[in-house]
Amino acid sequence: MVIGTASAQKAAMKTEETKVTLKPGEGAEVKLDMKKGAKANFTWTVEGGVVNFDMHADGAGQQSTSYEKGRAAPSQEGVLEAAFDGKHGWFWRNRGKADVIVTLKVNGDFAAMKRVM
Repeated sequence: MVIGTASAQKAAMKTEETKVTLKPGEGAEVKLDMKKGAKANFTWTVEGGVVNFDMHADGAGQQSTSYEKGRAAPSQEGVLEAAFDGKHGWFWRNRGKADVIVTLKVNGDFAAMKRVM
């Protein structure tokens, strides 16, 4: 039984990458479906400028939390640990005068990565 559990945990580890182009004033949101305590290593970078960001989560009912916010950021990296079952991720807004491209790379324990906005 222990071998099956280890295999199931190993199968849950995923690696994904997405790119989002933001016009001036435009925002976008990408979320990971995660279970409480799951962890995902992440890095995002901005090509062509900087963005404001809000790393946050929402779950069943009225459950929500904000992990970190920033302004005029060119990048961020770290480990996202899910505070509860739900959708955990990032909202970016381009406050600059030119298009930017945000590249998000994630590796960890999550079911899916989706652009929700």
